[in-house]
Amino acid sequence: MNNRLQSAGFVLSLLNHFSLKKPVWGVRELARHIDKGPSVVQRGFNILEEQGFLQKNKNKEYLLGLRCIEVGHLANNTRQFSQLATDYLRPLVDKTHETLFIYRRYDDIAICNYILESDHFIRFTSTEGEALALHEAPFTQVILGSMDTQYINNYLEKHHLQEDQILKNQLQHYADEGYAYSKEAYLAGTQGLSVPIFSFEKGVLGSLCIAASSQSKDLIEYYPLLKSTASQLSAIF
Repeated sequence: MNNRLQSAGFVLSLLNHFSLKKPVWGVRELARHIDKGPSVVQRGFNILEEQGFLQKNKNKEYLLGLRCIEVGHLANNTRQFSQLATDYLRPLVDKTHETLFIYRRYDDIAICNYILESDHFIRFTSTEGEALALHEAPFTQVILGSMDTQYINNYLEKHHLQEDQILKNQLQHYADEGYAYSKEAYLAGTQGLSVPIFSFEKGVLGSLCIAASSQSKDLIEYYPLLKSTASQLSAIF
């Protein structure tokens, strides 16, 4: 797994060499620049080209592809999303004095899309851009548990989790309750409460989470406020 992650990291790192000053690279040119073999760079370029992140010009040199443009638009939209999310979340942060997180679902993963910290800063390991599989933590499991049965079964099979009865029971529990509450499940010294974010058109979009010290009062009392805020957030996803 580590070798695969390192290989993926290398392929993605090739994109870092494309810039306004240097928008086009040849395979051998970049190989010399980063002191790697041309065949290694070529394999990386092939992967990026297949996924639309690179394209070749008539000289068989490489430049950024349409997928990079799409990602750029997504990044711009994310900034706009953050501004709107602040407006929705600020009243809840001011009332609870706790930190709020938004996790957004992208297929089988959830990405921490936004964090609004309170004046009671909590040392939480989540950072904006962090990606987790849907089964990895309570605040992502609440997303998975809210999906339809066929999706859940397909997900469990895909990730070789069909025999994990504890996970299945947890997902059902979160689905029945409508929220996921945990204490020191993801990080020692913390508690968290999460609710799914729904859209009638798009289904389960992600989750809204509130995190606090395990010494703070029980977060479940904030469930109605969290659920109401999650309903409002669905309009800006």
